[in-house]
Amino acid sequence: VTVEKAMARLWPMIEEHSARLRPVELYPRWGKLELWVTPGDSELDVAYCKPELQFVQMFREIDGVEDISKAVRNVEIGFQGELYENNEEGFRTVRTADGKAVKPEVTETSTDRQPSEAEMDELMEVLNSQVEASSE
Repeated sequence: VTVEKAMARLWPMIEEHSARLRPVELYPRWGKLELWVTPGDSELDVAYCKPELQFVQMFREIDGVEDISKAVRNVEIGFQGELYENNEEGFRTVRTADGKAVKPEVTETSTDRQPSEAEMDELMEVLNSQVEASSE
């Protein structure tokens, strides 16, 4: 099943889920929502506004498919909704009309680094010697 067909088949459920998740914001837009997709497991790339990641707009209807519920069976696709707790805002991203990031890419600016294996070994020796000294 193509992503386009899966999204068209799931459209009513996704639309209802989004309206229930954010009723004030999205319920009034029922029937006018836009759905966009990216490759699977690209959440971090989206969050970091990677310029090479482009969203692709999906559509409620697929050309040449008269009845999507007959073309794609429920058992062929899935949907994992998300719940927000304690007034959680959820994740949002702003994109251009062609699906590219509006904001610049987030890059690492910190000079912090992970300690090397040798540094970790040295640290463990110091800690272990302190534990031994305190238990004597």
